[in-house]
Amino acid sequence: MSLIQNQQHTRRIRRGRMRLGEDILLARHGDNIESLRLDRRADRMVATLRDGSTDCASNAILASAPSPVARLGAQLQAVREDTASVSRAEIRTLVKFSAVWLVISLVLTVGMVWAAAASGSPALLTQSVGYPAF
Repeated sequence: MSLIQNQQHTRRIRRGRMRLGEDILLARHGDNIESLRLDRRADRMVATLRDGSTDCASNAILASAPSPVARLGAQLQAVREDTASVSRAEIRTLVKFSAVWLVISLVLTVGMVWAAAASGSPALLTQSVGYPAF
């Protein structure tokens, strides 16, 4: 290789930080990279190779996921618009069954404590109140 060829293929001195996508593309293609450019909209590096083809690599390690609050907001909006996988009618039915179950549980708990208190036996009252605590 002559000095003329080396002068034609001189590389510019890097300024700034190396992006993740650039590192990935260098690992994939090495000296076959003709030019690199940053695609700011997609946050990725695009390499033009010596054979004219292009390759790209993301600058993010993980794709950004929506926050739990944003995900909950999207799910609530889907329920409001009735486009969710669970319809509003199914949700209403589930709420009704849950309310009935809560009322039955409260009635049975109050009835059990009342029966134990009315019997006058302190041992029965202690057992009825302390049973679910284990």
